[in-house]
Amino acid sequence: MPLRRVAPLMLPATTAARSFHSTPRALVKVGDEIPSIEVLHESSPGNKVNLAEEFASSDGYIVGVPAAFSGTCSSSHIPSYINSPKLKSAGKVFVVSVNDAFVMKAWADQLDPAKQTGIRFLADPSAAFTQALDLGFDGTAIFGGVRGKRYALKVVNGKVAAAHVEPDGTGYKAAIIPPTTRKRKAAEATILSPTRETTSNKKPLASAATVEAAPPTPVTTGMDSDDDFMSHGSSDDELLLDDSGDDMSGPDDFDDEDFDEPDPEFGLGSKELEAPRKQAHVVPFKVFDPTDIQKQQDDIVDEVNMILNMSKEDAAILLRHFRWNKERLLEDYMDRPERVLEAAGLASTTTEPPQLEVIPGFMCDICCEDGDDLQTFAMKCGHRYCVDCYRHYLKQKIKDEGEAARIECPSDGCGRILDSRSLDLLVTDDLVDRYRELLNRTYVEDKDSFKWCPAPDCPNAVQCSVKKSSLDRIVPTVECRCSFRFCFGCPNPDHQPAPCEQVKRWLKKCADDSETANWISANTKECPKCQSTIEKNGGCNHMTCRKCKYEFCWMCMGPWSEHGTSWYNCNRFEEKSGSEARDAQTKSRTSLERYLHYYNRYANHEQSAKLDKDIAQKTEKKMVQLQSASGMSWIEVQYLNSASQSLQTCRQTLKWTYAFAYYLARNNLTEIFEQNQKDLEMAVENLSEMFEKPVADLSDAKLKVDIMDKTSYCNKRRIILLEDTATNLAEGKWEFKEDLMAPRP
Repeated sequence: MPLRRVAPLMLPATTAARSFHSTPRALVKVGDEIPSIEVLHESSPGNKVNLAEEFASSDGYIVGVPAAFSGTCSSSHIPSYINSPKLKSAGKVFVVSVNDAFVMKAWADQLDPAKQTGIRFLADPSAAFTQALDLGFDGTAIFGGVRGKRYALKVVNGKVAAAHVEPDGTGYKAAIIPPTTRKRKAAEATILSPTRETTSNKKPLASAATVEAAPPTPVTTGMDSDDDFMSHGSSDDELLLDDSGDDMSGPDDFDDEDFDEPDPEFGLGSKELEAPRKQAHVVPFKVFDPTDIQKQQDDIVDEVNMILNMSKEDAAILLRHFRWNKERLLEDYMDRPERVLEAAGLASTTTEPPQLEVIPGFMCDICCEDGDDLQTFAMKCGHRYCVDCYRHYLKQKIKDEGEAARIECPSDGCGRILDSRSLDLLVTDDLVDRYRELLNRTYVEDKDSFKWCPAPDCPNAVQCSVKKSSLDRIVPTVECRCSFRFCFGCPNPDHQPAPCEQVKRWLKKCADDSETANWISANTKECPKCQSTIEKNGGCNHMTCRKCKYEFCWMCMGPWSEHGTSWYNCNRFEEKSGSEARDAQTKSRTSLERYLHYYNRYANHEQSAKLDKDIAQKTEKKMVQLQSASGMSWIEVQYLNSASQSLQTCRQTLKWTYAFAYYLARNNLTEIFEQNQKDLEMAVENLSEMFEKPVADLSDAKLKVDIMDKTSYCNKRRIILLEDTATNLAEGKWEFKEDLMAPRP
């Protein structure tokens, strides 16, 4: 989108300062519940977060900032939370700002690249959450819309237990930045001086505004001595903002217009106030950690428990039997309850809760042990065994077999299912933890809308309601909190823009021996008599099969006896006797050349991505060296990490564009696709070349800005390519050489 200039403020500095915070003082207060609304986004617009649900299972903090990538927020405010010794015991910590999801993700990647802190960065693009807390202010005169105050909330049991809120009238002054492009603003945020005053009354050609804030006196409500975790950081922020409300150049709402050309109109247009457009290549999804998964199960169990008036343990067993389909469970249970209970393994002969007992004269049927002090256990089915045998049986089931959802009674032919309360009586804590982990895994695997993140050692699951029937029109890429991107429709990592079936066929084609056969067909020929494979190793066209001694012409495949005396020059090339062999040879060679064209480029980007990843592993060392050589802070050298991540993501996309292009039938849209592909490829190669420069060169301020510009541009070109491809795929405008939904022969 073209960059719009911000209209000059015609107010005195003091007036602008007063108008900066012009909202009523109806702030959030102790005792207020956290709003239960899904308007916050994490990492991407599709991943919505409801903080009321997050804090239903855990306490923690919400830290609000006016803008991402602002000077002090990046250098000291948020890092003070990251480095706080109380962070580990603080519970869930969320940083919220009125920005879009991509900007907040980029900021999170910069401040916490290894994702080790557990702090989560959430975007509030419409300011709905901020307004629900009454913590917004009208920043239209400077920012073009609503912004959020700086605040910190301590949340206990889903309610505000303590609050720090920045007061109004803290001395904000607006100053105009000289002309700059949208791409450079994020880079210049780190090198702008803290104070820039407008010294001329001339009409300024401004594209952004900085905001300075005098240190405020915090407003606290309901505070105690334990809440100093919330008091980190300073509010003396320098905010670098553009007219759309985004605080850095990131991959948000991009189109293919000129990024550098200023809009000739002066002032803010109505476009900035519109709701963000839904992006075709983004699907809605939600990330769940093990605590979230357990809570969701508990909530469903509670609902069934209230309706059917049975124990929670039995309700959970019923739900697992019905693969957590609550509606079908209730319908079947109301029709024939006894049959449902028996099928689920809940048929019983007693209503007494299971417990450990010592029964005089009892002998265990498994180990034949007896004794007056022998502890025994029986489920509601009444089959009793000694505790040692039960423990050995459960250990084998849970630890060795990985079973949890349907552990049956040890008695032969008894289908009674062990419940969690019985398990707690019998096994050690580590086995209980493994049991609950397996139950969580079963829950996710039973639900079509859930999938585990395939990243190594990641415990999270992702929920996405994409139907299998739509996989020919959409590529459902999701991103876990661990930053791993994968396709929800198939077991592969992110493969946008290629649809799942296309990816499946491409991978099979690359690994299939059919391509080896294709090479043999293009580079060898078969003896017309015995069909032995022959490779030509000289210039003579007179071939003699080593196996059957048959003589034939390499050019026309006809008998050499028909060539008369023209021993080294085939004059029968157009004769019918060899035409079929020649046609097959030409077709095979053309097909192979086309395949190799796309495969070589696919493989090249795959190899380059591996090399870029190797370089990325050395990035942290390079960042440390750059700090020592230039005196930059850790935050200031994070642009290298952002560039590294951008390179890997863009190469992953480029790799799959060639698989996508291989199956495309040419039409007018293909030309646009190939141009977008070319633009992204050139941008990636330029950034890769700059990224590999020695540390001594990276200390140059201009090169730093250039790398940040190129990183931003690569991200933009990638979004443009994906958006164009996804839109045409959803609308059915692409024509493919193969029907993606047709069964393969």
